Amino acid sequence: MYSWSSKRVVHIIQSRDFSLVGSHLKWPREDSSIVANLKEVERHWRDAVQQCRRCGKNSAARKYILSMFPYPSGNLHMGHMRVYTISDVIARYYRLSGFNVIHPMGWDAFGLPAENAAVERGVDPEQWTHTNIRTMREQLLKTGIIFDWDREILTCSPEYYRWTQWIFCKLYDHGLVYRSLAEVNWDPVDCTVLAAEQIDESGRSWRSGAIAEKRKLKQWIVETPKYAKRLLEGLQKMPHWQEVAEIQANWIGKCDVWRFRLPLKNGDGTLLDETFDLRIRQPHRLASARALFIRGAHPLASPGAKLPYILKETAMNIVRGNEMRIIWVPAEKSSSEEEYFLDARIASEESDLDVALARSLGVELRSSPIWSTLNDKDVVQIAEFGKYGGYETSERLLDWVVSRQRRWGTPIPVLLSDDAEHRHAVRVRDDELPVVPSTGDRPQRIPCSRLPNGFGIPETDTLDTFFDSSWYYLRYLDPKNDEEIIAADKVAQMPVDVYIGGIEHAAVHLFFARFISYFLNDIGVTRSVEPFDQLLPQGVVRGRTFLRIDNGKYVPEADVIQKESTFVEKSDGGEVIVQYEKMSKSKHNGVEPLLVLDRDGIDLTRLQLLSSAAPRAPVNWGDADMKGLKKWLNRVSWVVNEYVAQRSSSSRNCRRVDSATEAHYREVYNYAVRNVSMLLEVLHLHNTAIARLIGLTNSLRKAEPSLFGRSVEVERCVHALVIMMQVFAPHTAAELWSALCSVIAIDETKWRKTEAVTEQDWPLVDADADIDFILKVLDVSCGRVAMPRQLIEGLNAEEVLKVASEGSHKWFLEELAKAGHQPLKCELQQREGLHVTLTLHFGDSLKQDYVKKLLNEMAARRVKKKKSQKITTISN
Repeated sequence: MYSWSSKRVVHIIQSRDFSLVGSHLKWPREDSSIVANLKEVERHWRDAVQQCRRCGKNSAARKYILSMFPYPSGNLHMGHMRVYTISDVIARYYRLSGFNVIHPMGWDAFGLPAENAAVERGVDPEQWTHTNIRTMREQLLKTGIIFDWDREILTCSPEYYRWTQWIFCKLYDHGLVYRSLAEVNWDPVDCTVLAAEQIDESGRSWRSGAIAEKRKLKQWIVETPKYAKRLLEGLQKMPHWQEVAEIQANWIGKCDVWRFRLPLKNGDGTLLDETFDLRIRQPHRLASARALFIRGAHPLASPGAKLPYILKETAMNIVRGNEMRIIWVPAEKSSSEEEYFLDARIASEESDLDVALARSLGVELRSSPIWSTLNDKDVVQIAEFGKYGGYETSERLLDWVVSRQRRWGTPIPVLLSDDAEHRHAVRVRDDELPVVPSTGDRPQRIPCSRLPNGFGIPETDTLDTFFDSSWYYLRYLDPKNDEEIIAADKVAQMPVDVYIGGIEHAAVHLFFARFISYFLNDIGVTRSVEPFDQLLPQGVVRGRTFLRIDNGKYVPEADVIQKESTFVEKSDGGEVIVQYEKMSKSKHNGVEPLLVLDRDGIDLTRLQLLSSAAPRAPVNWGDADMKGLKKWLNRVSWVVNEYVAQRSSSSRNCRRVDSATEAHYREVYNYAVRNVSMLLEVLHLHNTAIARLIGLTNSLRKAEPSLFGRSVEVERCVHALVIMMQVFAPHTAAELWSALCSVIAIDETKWRKTEAVTEQDWPLVDADADIDFILKVLDVSCGRVAMPRQLIEGLNAEEVLKVASEGSHKWFLEELAKAGHQPLKCELQQREGLHVTLTLHFGDSLKQDYVKKLLNEMAARRVKKKKSQKITTISN
C-alpha cells in the first residue's frame, strides 16, 4: 500500500518542471467529454506535438520509415493524406519504442504535367513546380504529420539530379546503357514517349487521352533484362512482400531463356542502329542457325505485307558470322513445337515444316555439321566477348527505354557527334556534372576531343521520371552531400525498414528501384542489395460517386437529390446509382483534405482514415463510424477524468486492492500492449490496433471508480492507453497526458511526468507475460498463439520447432508429416517482449492449398472442441 505525506506531495508538484505545455482544459471536469473541445485542444497542442522525440535511447537502433514521395501537383488529395498518416503512425510508434527514426519527405518534381502547364498558362515549368511545392508543403504542415524536413529533396534540383546523371554515367561505363532505334509508344498530342503503364486498356495516353502510336526512334536504353534473373530470385527471399512479390514476379516473367542481341543490316549491307532481340532456351542452336522467324507484332514486321514474307533486313549470326534471313510467317504455317519469345525464334533445320517454308522462299536451313560441335557454354562465351548478350534472362522483359522528348526533366548527360546522324556519343565526365537543362531552342556546340571532329552537341532528350525516383530513398540519408552520392557511414542506414505506397507501383517503380539498388551494390556504393525490407501497399481512398443509369455520366453530388429510396439528378429527374469509386476530378467525387481537417480536426480525420479498413484495403470515405469514434474519444477522456478525480480527491480511499483484481488488470494491460504492438509493428493492421485500444477503454470503464485512485495496475492501464493512443490521435493524447500529470501517481517510478507524452516510452509487456508465437509455412500464417515469454524467448529455431511440434501446432505438423512433408529448414525471427516467429521451409511437393486446407480443418476442430467444452460445463 502506498501512503503520501502532504509535505511530500507539495514538494513533488513544486519540483516538477512543467516546461511541457499545460492542459487546455481544467481537470477533473464535471463534463468529462472532450470531442466538443477537440479543435481548441488541437490548436493548443499543435506546436508541442510537433516537437517529438528525435533520437532514441539506443543510438544504434534505427528505423527508416518511407512513404512514396508525391508529384507536386499543387494540392493534397485524400490518397496523400492516407499514405502519410499511415507512415506517421508507424514512425511515431518506433520513436516511442526507442528507435532513431528517419521519416523524410521530398518531391518527384520533374514530369510532363509541369511542361504542359507551362504551355497552357504561359509560365515557366520550374516556377510552376516550385510554387506547387511551397503550397503542398504548407498543406502537409497543417496535417500534423511529422516529417524530417531537414532531409527534404527535390528531384528537379541540380544538387539531386547531378547524382541521377552520375548513376546513368556509371550504367554507361558498365555497358548497361546503349543507344539504338527502338519501337516506342508515342503520344501524338504531347509529342513524347509513353511507358507501357502510361497507356490505358483502350490504348490511350494517361495524360492526353490520344491513341498511342508505335514509332521507331533513336533512344537511350538501359539493359535491365541483364538483372532479371537475380531480381526474380531476390523476390523469393522476401516472402513478406506477399502480393507485391507476385505482381513483380509476373512483370519480370520466367527467367529460363538466353538473350542475344544480334546486329542488323539493311538490304544494301548497311549496319542499322538497332539489334534483333533473340531469346532461346538452348544457346548452342544459334551456331547452326541460318534464318529467323518472326510473327505477329514483332517490331520488324511490316503491316500489310503478304505472308510469308522475307524482310530486306538481315541479322548477323554472331557465332559463324553469316547473315541470317528474317522471315515473317503466319502462325499456322510454322512448327507448333517451336517456341516464340517476343514473337521471334530460330527457324529450325530439324522441323520439316520450317525447312519447307524457308525453301519456298529460297532460303536453305540445313547447316554444316561442324557447327553442331559447339555447346551452350561456347556460344555464350562468344556472345559475351563480342558484347552481344549471352545471359540468362526473362522470356518477355524488355529493355528500359529511358529517353523522353521533354525539356522539363533530368538532362541525359551525353554529348552527340556534330554530324547529321549523330552517329557517335560519349558520356559527360563526372567533374562536368550536373548537366543543366538547355535554355535555347537549339543545342550549343561544345568542344570535345573524344568525338570525331572535336565538337559535341548536348543530348536534348531527358530521362524517364522513373529514373529520378529509382534511387531517391538513398539520397534522403545524405541530402546535403556534394562530394559523393552517399557517404560510407550513411550507407549503413539502409535498407528502408517499411516502405508505404500504392499497390499500383508494385511492378514498375519498385522494379526500377530494385534494379538500381542491385547495380549500386555491384559497384560498391551500397551494402544491402535490396532497398526495401517490408512493404506496406495501401489501398485507394474511394469517394461516393453518382452515376446516371441511362447514359453512364458522372454527376456531382450537389446536383443529386434523394426521393424515397432512389437518387435522381435535379435537372431532369434521371435516376442515379450510388457507388464508391477511386476519387478523381472527372467523377466529381474528390474530397479536399484541408476542408475535412478544418471541419473535423486532425485527430478525427486521422481516425477516420485509419479505423475504416486495414491499410492494404480500400477506404470508402464517409463510411467511418464517426459516432463511434467520437464516443471512444469521450470514453478515454472519461477514464482519464475519473483517474484525475480519484487521485486528487481529499478523501482518497487508500484501502488495499485485492490481488485478484490487480491480477485481472495486469492481464488486461499485457493483453492490450502485446496486441497493439504486434498489430502496429508486425501485422500492420492499424484499424485492429484502434479496436484493441477501444477494448482496453471499455475494460477500464467497467472498473469500480475507487480503483482509479488506488490500483497500481489500473493506473498502469490508464497511462498505457494514453501513451499508445497518441500514435493515432496525438493532440487528444497530449491533453489527456497533461491531465494525468496534474496529479501524483501511485507509482511515480514508471513514467517521466516532467516530460511530454511524445517523450514517454512505449509500454512493454511484463517479463512473465504472454507474447505471440507465430508459425509460417509457404508464406501462410498458421495462427498466432499466446505463449509465456519465459517458455519461448531465447530458444533457437530447432527448440522452438520442438515447442510447436509438442504443443501449439502438434496436430498441424503431425498431419503434414503423415502426408510425407518434413521441414527442410527453419528460420527464426523474434522481437523481445513482442513475438517469436518460426518460418518452416518444405520441398516443392507441399502446396499452399494443402496448407490452407489443414488450417481450415484445425479451425473447425477448435470450434468443435469449444462447443463440447461449453456443453460439458452446462451439464455440470
